[in-house]
Amino acid sequence: MADSRQHVLVVGAKKAGLERVAPMLRRADFSVHSVEPSPFLLDLVLSTEFELVIVTYPLDTLPLDDLIDTIRDAGSACHDAGLLLLAEPEQLDDAQSVVDLGANRAICCDWSEARLWQAIGDLMEVAPRILMRVLMHADIELRNEKDRAIFQTVNVSVSGVLLQGSDHPDPGETFDFLFRLPGGGLIEGSAEVVRHTNPLREGVDGIGTRFISFRDQCQERLSAHIGRQMELGKNR
Repeated sequence: MADSRQHVLVVGAKKAGLERVAPMLRRADFSVHSVEPSPFLLDLVLSTEFELVIVTYPLDTLPLDDLIDTIRDAGSACHDAGLLLLAEPEQLDDAQSVVDLGANRAICCDWSEARLWQAIGDLMEVAPRILMRVLMHADIELRNEKDRAIFQTVNVSVSGVLLQGSDHPDPGETFDFLFRLPGGGLIEGSAEVVRHTNPLREGVDGIGTRFISFRDQCQERLSAHIGRQMELGKNR
């Protein structure tokens, strides 16, 4: 009988953080393959499909850029895999700078198991993003009081949105938001700050967020809009 489990590649298995994550995945019946970074790893991700790749940050013996480029190569068997960077607390900000340059998420090895599972669950089905520039109004906590901030969306998916703006609430903070889709549809809900962007590497000064909840039919409205835009892109 074919193995129907989802396959996860864990790179840097001897690091302390991954010693927590790999048993979690096995208990949930994922098929976990653990390797150390080496040139062999590049051949592995080119030829073998994994739904998720978890990498310790930083890598000691292999340039991370080489690994990301190989995973995201058009001919790679792992081209569509979720790519998760696992960092020590003092290195999390550096790891987050790699997000959106081929990696999908950076997380801290001392986060709670529930928070780690949230990140892993999000990446097992990475949502497609579309470019969309509209203004978003957000009620965020600034200087110990609620304030209305205005951001510009950069790209959006059904799971989150990248925002450009001068306000930078801390990762983990939540806020209520509203914005209008091109064409007028109103989207309202709440979101959580996942990371700060790296303006030098990403060309965007702002925050990455994930959606927590939507009002009324807003989630369906957003999903339908993204689907239409994706279809238009295929037909161009």
